[in-house]
Amino acid sequence: MAKKSFSNDLLRDLHSESLLTDIVPQVEETTTLSALNIIELDRLSLCESVIEKGLNTFVEVGNALFEIRNNKLYRDKFTTFEGYCRDRWNLKRQRAYELMDAAAVVNTLSEISDKNEQDSQVSIIVPTKESHAAALSKVPEEFRSEVWEKALEKNQSSGKVITAKMIDNIAKGLENNVIEVSPEIVERKGLVKQIREKVKKAKLDQILVEIKGDFLIENDLVSVWQSLNQDSSEITETYKAYISLGQAEELGLIRKA
Repeated sequence: MAKKSFSNDLLRDLHSESLLTDIVPQVEETTTLSALNIIELDRLSLCESVIEKGLNTFVEVGNALFEIRNNKLYRDKFTTFEGYCRDRWNLKRQRAYELMDAAAVVNTLSEISDKNEQDSQVSIIVPTKESHAAALSKVPEEFRSEVWEKALEKNQSSGKVITAKMIDNIAKGLENNVIEVSPEIVERKGLVKQIREKVKKAKLDQILVEIKGDFLIENDLVSVWQSLNQDSSEITETYKAYISLGQAEELGLIRKA
């Protein structure tokens, strides 16, 4: 598998959403001091052991910091995540968010690589240097995978070492070649994305597919359809029937994602 193996299987159950922070908050989020339960104490101890082993393992450290921030595991002694990073690890706020963003890039590319592998496509090598991941975190998400693949191709074809500057130049070249998209199209893509995400989680009987009579008639499937559904009613061109996603998948009308 292409995905990095995290020590102690840390964060195996995390992050359906992206870890990218986009920008560092200008104002520290204040949390009320409160005791952690046994599970939270265990998670905090595990996360801190990862951080303590060395800040050079940026992916594991970034993921550990994300879990501590996301679940407010610092709240038994600190009111802000930034204060926790500063006093516990001598990490400035900007540095902590850089680590989380770099880790998020590697996580995303690892997922893409794993999916390619499952689909019998060529998997990609994920970044192992923080400088590469940091440079990619500044690239718009829709271009990130392509930029990294082009950087790998350039390294293999010319032998040139991949640098943050190379990644930046490739990204600028891609962005300059992109046709300007209207705000309406951007908005539509966003709306479609929201629906697609929910459809993935829908039960097979929650969304229906319409079968029309003219389709059955044109393809000589009237008797087949009647036998399949044990339905003796007359089927004309105005006939309509609805089947679930599960039935549509069984009939080959849709493919399971």
